[in-house]
Amino acid sequence: GNHRIHVVMKPLRSLLLLLFLAMVHSAHGQPELAFEAANAAYEAGEYDDALTRYEALLETHRHFESEFNAGNAAFKLGAWGRARLHYERAKILNPSNEHLQANLALLESKIVDRITAIPKLGLTSWLSSWVGPGRLTGWVCWTLLWWSLSWVLWMVRWRKTSPDSRNTIGFLAFASLLLGLIGLGCVRESNARMESARQLVVMSERVDVTSSPSASGTVLFQLHEGTRACILDRTPGWTEVELDNGNVGWIPEAATEDV
Repeated sequence: GNHRIHVVMKPLRSLLLLLFLAMVHSAHGQPELAFEAANAAYEAGEYDDALTRYEALLETHRHFESEFNAGNAAFKLGAWGRARLHYERAKILNPSNEHLQANLALLESKIVDRITAIPKLGLTSWLSSWVGPGRLTGWVCWTLLWWSLSWVLWMVRWRKTSPDSRNTIGFLAFASLLLGLIGLGCVRESNARMESARQLVVMSERVDVTSSPSASGTVLFQLHEGTRACILDRTPGWTEVELDNGNVGWIPEAATEDV
């Protein structure tokens, strides 16, 4: 059809990448050169080599463009599980990227399982949308803004002599400080969600999902490579998962990889 994979190949395309290169330049050689080499392999159609290079870079540096391009390389190879894994990891870093959303939609058409999500309501859904990992930068800016405003207002208050003015400015300063504290809580929650895996991707071509963490458990349904699921619980060798349609079961850990 007319679908195409969107690719991000230029290492200086975003400010985040510039910061990334500056921070890690001396830590593990020259990651920007490794990124360029992976890009060159991709452009030459050597997708297996490109994927290997991107994944080697990602072992030490978390980086949106590398995750995104690794997903593209895996897609070209027909490795739906690895493509989904890298796209989902890229989504954590930049959930609103339009090219990523388009590529994920294209990948969904290649995956065997068709799972219709159940609309989620309530506080949990609100927190997921507003305090997700991709919101971390926004909440950091929010916190710094309100804290800075609060200190400015407190300094202005001390210069005022009118009781009414002092009370009004003091109230505004306290409100700004409170908003900053709320932002700090959201920063902590967003960072925690980024650091702890809450989703996984099926990497095996096909795997049974059972009613208990045992191969002898009743087989409830099967999942296929590239399907994403939420992590509910873990036990040695097994993970309890929930699909977007509400189905729950246990899956062998060896058949999955954490996002």
